Amino acid sequence: MATPVGHAIAGLTLGRRLGLTSPPAMVAAVVAAGLPDMDVPAGVLLRRDPWKLHKVRGGTHTLGFALASGMLAGFVGLVSAGAAEGERDLVADALAGSLLVSSHLVMDRAPLPYFDVKKSHSTREALRKSAWNWAVDALVYGALAWRFWPRSPAPA
Repeated sequence: MATPVGHAIAGLTLGRRLGLTSPPAMVAAVVAAGLPDMDVPAGVLLRRDPWKLHKVRGGTHTLGFALASGMLAGFVGLVSAGAAEGERDLVADALAGSLLVSSHLVMDRAPLPYFDVKKSHSTREALRKSAWNWAVDALVYGALAWRFWPRSPAPA
């Protein structure tokens, strides 16, 4: 299960590959990539336990949620890849949004060496495990981002 660091890096990189360039669009890409984890703060607000809703991996971690929320973000214009002469292509924007949210589902199934923080016996152990998980994400997804980040053309 990827951490917010990994999801943010993937959202930024995927957003740039999809042609997003404005700061608001890049922020929207990061939010879209992490959107399925909105069940964590919802668990805090509704059940006073951040993992109560998240451990189920129900509604927010499904392909249907990724497609619907991503398409909505694209249609509303939160994720807008920009087209020639300032016209929006709603289908392209909806697909871009869906792809960004769907990246979360793929990353949460990546076989990386994560520790299960919920099985920690102390706060210190949970923090140590969390730091490891975040570092693994920064290293792995940072390297992938470096590899796939669009490069500007070389000067002539």
